[in-house]
Amino acid sequence: MRKLAIALLTVAGLAATAPAHAQDGWPQRPITIIAPAGAGGGTDAVARLLANGLQEELGQPVNVVNQGQGGGVVGFTTITGADPDGYTLGLIYNFAHYQPLELGDFNAADLTPIAQVNFDPAGFQVPTDSPWTNISAALDDIKADPGKYNIACGGGCGGSWPIALATLLKEKGVDLSAVHMISGTGAAAALQEMVAGGFDVVPCSVPEAGSLIEAGLVRSLAVFGGERLKAFPDIPTLAEETGMNLELGAWRGVVAPAGLPDDIAQKLEAAVKTVYESDSFQEAMVNRGFGLRWRNAADFGDFMQSEEVSVRPLVKDLGL
Repeated sequence: MRKLAIALLTVAGLAATAPAHAQDGWPQRPITIIAPAGAGGGTDAVARLLANGLQEELGQPVNVVNQGQGGGVVGFTTITGADPDGYTLGLIYNFAHYQPLELGDFNAADLTPIAQVNFDPAGFQVPTDSPWTNISAALDDIKADPGKYNIACGGGCGGSWPIALATLLKEKGVDLSAVHMISGTGAAAALQEMVAGGFDVVPCSVPEAGSLIEAGLVRSLAVFGGERLKAFPDIPTLAEETGMNLELGAWRGVVAPAGLPDDIAQKLEAAVKTVYESDSFQEAMVNRGFGLRWRNAADFGDFMQSEEVSVRPLVKDLGL
């Protein structure tokens, strides 16, 4: 009995000091994906496509919970504060601007990266009666007199699209503190106001402006991606127009709270990769107008950290 007691105490001590690892047979219950956005939007749609595929891969229900309150702050708070047990995941997007705007102190270190699955390049939209017929001319004019032009920030000036444009303007040598960016309620409203004469530029994804482009009311001068969009083959890339090899826009990726055990993280990454490479996911993303971009866990983690370094100074330079 004394030997048995010693053996049990030894096992207990080892268990207390051993690193966290997955329970045998994980997952053993339903998984939740937090989408820090409202129902019906792009983040919600991508999260549900992933959830459908992950259910098949992992053999457990995968539910999407929308938490878009506070501009997504509520959702990010839930993700970073959850137990790192593999049962709470997040489908997140560009978030480096939250900290300098004092919306929430979220950092890449608060998350376990699983994989990036989406990238949508920004576009430079102007009204069709704009004097600018190419983006080089527009950038030259903005550099010469940054405060002269009204630039829309649909949904907030720290978001993906205005930060993409601010990155481009900084690369061009524009004084960001003099740029006149105006916050609004979203890209759709900003585009309508631009058509009515309220804005000179709306940075957003080209598909968001697609119907107005087709109606002849809006012209897109460039797409900030590595190649032209299949749905809009006449719109040149930023590199084609300016020679600047920048890929700027919105991204989405799967994460878990920091501290997720390695074996769960690896299993999740493999499952997400299988879903991402499936014909059903690829076709559904393309049909809905979403760009595809794969970064594995290591590369995605490095990418999020690089965004903190590049985006946060921009927010301060813009005086936001």
